[in-house]
Amino acid sequence: MIGPEFQKAQFAALHGATDAGANVFDQVPESNPFPRITIGDEQVIDDTNTCQAAWEVFSDVHCWSRPESGSKIEVKTIAAQVVTAMLGITTIAGFTLVAINHQTTRFFRDPDGLTEHAVVSFRALIDPA
Repeated sequence: MIGPEFQKAQFAALHGATDAGANVFDQVPESNPFPRITIGDEQVIDDTNTCQAAWEVFSDVHCWSRPESGSKIEVKTIAAQVVTAMLGITTIAGFTLVAINHQTTRFFRDPDGLTEHAVVSFRALIDPA
């Protein structure tokens, strides 16, 4: 099983690589900084065959912005930076990253009417090292 290693690779790739800077979280602190990125939900599918173990991992990365202007430009910029950073992942400790692909990005305003939100979805194929 892949365990937390893919999330650790995501954090390493995203930390400081976007306009959100060091605001990359699993759990957002009470200080609630903006802009920020959260490493979201993940689905791991066992892709083992008769020869070796393997996993297909679907992962969402959330981008959050609260600009005074109400514009989506900041969150769209951060989402594009997330795609670049995630596609730059080449290693996962103890595993082999066979492929990582950007699947989709959704942009919307949160129900509070203030927060711009993007959900950036990825698919990774991972084998044991």
